[in-house]
Amino acid sequence: MSIQLENVNYIYGVGSGQEKWALKNINLTVHDNEFIGIVGHTGSGKSTLTQLMNGLEKPSSGKILYNGEDIQGENFSRKELRQKVGLVFQYPEHQLFEVSVIKDVEFGPRNLGLKNLEIEKRSFDAIKQVGLSEDLLDVAPFALSGGQKRRVAIAGVLAMHPEVLILDEPTAGLDPAGRTEILELLHKLHKEKNITIILVSHSMDDVARYAGRLLVMNHGELVLDGTPKKVFRHREELRKIGLDIPQSANVLWELKERGIDVDTDGIIPEQAAKNIAEYLRRKA
Repeated sequence: MSIQLENVNYIYGVGSGQEKWALKNINLTVHDNEFIGIVGHTGSGKSTLTQLMNGLEKPSSGKILYNGEDIQGENFSRKELRQKVGLVFQYPEHQLFEVSVIKDVEFGPRNLGLKNLEIEKRSFDAIKQVGLSEDLLDVAPFALSGGQKRRVAIAGVLAMHPEVLILDEPTAGLDPAGRTEILELLHKLHKEKNITIILVSHSMDDVARYAGRLLVMNHGELVLDGTPKKVFRHREELRKIGLDIPQSANVLWELKERGIDVDTDGIIPEQAAKNIAEYLRRKA
């Protein structure tokens, strides 16, 4: 499985005289079983990029390929694409509309024309995967908490058996415990189900812990692409575009600037603590 973007541009308001570039010359390949974080300030093109990958938006120019096929090709099934590349919006209310949790989760596989037994199996499996209690099956989605709504939205996409799961700020508005639960769920799906995860986030600490690859967007351009450790070495460049590095790395950099020769590559607390301990051993 792969998603390739070749010289992709996206312009809002074409022909209106008030055109605005949302994406500029994006070249990118998403490989099988990656966990990718996408970061950038508001308006940097993150959401537009993910909607292009899912086929919800059409590029102004350039090509998007799924497994080598042009998704805008005449014979390409965009319905099948959205089955394989699932998208969970930032606000689950935008994709929850049925009268009960179970009907909402069943909606996708039912639209695939599957038999009732397969629909039920997929739906119950997805609900179990996201950790929803069975006593919520007949509850209206809008009666749920924010975290529960996000789980239902994710379950509805998982019931389609996607190869790629794209999530736009899935932890927005959640308390720390709820945020950790959602992120651990995504980590588990990635490891146990081999699902490619693409996570749009404002939290550098979250992508530092969970992502294996990080994309940094700025004014519609992909400015950095690499492992979180490599990307966060560009501290000053990130700050110039309004972003920061994880708190743990910031602590190490402050120590470094005060003359303490500590390794600044600790982007999560455990790594930072290990680097400080290593420095103290060297000094002992």
